[in-house]
Amino acid sequence: MNGKKIGIIIGASVLGVLILIAGIVTAVLMVGKKDDVYRVIKVMSAEGHCYVTRGDIKDLEAYDGMALQSGDSIHVDGNSSLVLMLDEDKLAYVEQNTDFKIIAEGTAKDSRSKIMLERGALTCEIQNSLNSGSTYEVDTPNSTMAVMGTSFRMEVSDVDTIREVLESEAIQPSMLFMGKTLENTGVENYNTITRLTITDGVVKVQLHDENGNKIGDEIIFNVNTDVLIGGNDTQSNLLKQITGLDLTTFPEITIDFFYDISSGSGKMVISGDDLKSQQQANNGPHKVTFMYKNTVFGIQTVPYNSTPTEPLFKPTLNGSWDVDFNIPVTDDLIVYWKE
Repeated sequence: MNGKKIGIIIGASVLGVLILIAGIVTAVLMVGKKDDVYRVIKVMSAEGHCYVTRGDIKDLEAYDGMALQSGDSIHVDGNSSLVLMLDEDKLAYVEQNTDFKIIAEGTAKDSRSKIMLERGALTCEIQNSLNSGSTYEVDTPNSTMAVMGTSFRMEVSDVDTIREVLESEAIQPSMLFMGKTLENTGVENYNTITRLTITDGVVKVQLHDENGNKIGDEIIFNVNTDVLIGGNDTQSNLLKQITGLDLTTFPEITIDFFYDISSGSGKMVISGDDLKSQQQANNGPHKVTFMYKNTVFGIQTVPYNSTPTEPLFKPTLNGSWDVDFNIPVTDDLIVYWKE
């Protein structure tokens, strides 16, 4: 065998070894990166009509298994609900008439999650304690909630709608709770009310005005606490803090979500038996309130699991009610006119 052939064989052997080494190094690096996986935001279930806005793309209807992206905005119609999952161990149970934006940055190991809740209600469940470099926040118009490992509910409503609904006697359990608190404080000029209900763990709250300017120091609230916060473009104040949770002040869908958490991870201060009893007590009839802007347009009383009727008259020539009239009502319902 001449020297040229030997050189070729040796060169090929060296090249083969180098390729093998490169493959091993790549495999090791991939193992090392196992925890640094892409953030997962997934629709676990979508009931009724839920819509996603992604950049210039609007009204993408959410569906079970749909993958969401950081920066997506979500609207949940009346008589609808949505369950989201982040990173396999963070769940958001979203109620009807809710608008929010979701931000998910970093990796599953070093995650930075924020839900920007504009209107409506959702319950968050963080099944595992966050790593030291991870954060999970819910931002509302008048406060920001930072949590570690916990389950809690957030609700945001504008004050004008609360007062209008209460004056119409179309009582919504949570709105009644918030409305009575407003009356008892005697304080005027609030634009929004945020309700924070902690069913497990600890939540840190930073008050801020509607322009995002911080007010005071962080406040720590513990499990089994109900908190109401009022705010506008210049102020934010703690209106009420209650120890103990009154299930009669929550809509039926909230009780359903609480029960799902209780029967799953079990991280709830409320027992499954109490939740089951409250579910059975909520079986209608239910009030369906039709809202045009901040004014009650009409009210219907609908038997449990029956469908509402679309009003004969419309508030304006162009627009529609944000509800599917073919879906049976299983809870008190506020329906908004969309133009």
